[in-house]
Amino acid sequence: MEKRLLAYRIYPEPHGTNYEYSDLLRIEKIEEIFDYCQIGEAIISKEGWKLLIEEHGYQTLYEINEKSGWFECGNLEEFISEIEAQIDSS
Repeated sequence: MEKRLLAYRIYPEPHGTNYEYSDLLRIEKIEEIFDYCQIGEAIISKEGWKLLIEEHGYQTLYEINEKSGWFECGNLEEFISEIEAQIDSS
C-alpha cells in the first residue's frame, strides 16, 4: 500500500517528522501539528485535511484551533474559509 504524506514537520533535522494516519486521529497530536503550522514548521497536505475533516469534522477542528491559535477566526465559517484556502494552496 502506498503511503501518502498527511502532515510533515521540518524538525528534527535532517529528516523531519512525518505524521501518520494514527497521529491525525489524536486530538493532542492535531493541536501539536496546528501549533507547528502556526510558526511555519509544519504543513498539512490535501489528503491530511481530507482525513481530518472526515474523522473530526469542522466543529472539532475549530475547537482545536481555538486552543492552538493558528488561525485567527471569529467563528466557524471564517475557520472553514481558512481551511479551504489552506487546501487550495497545498
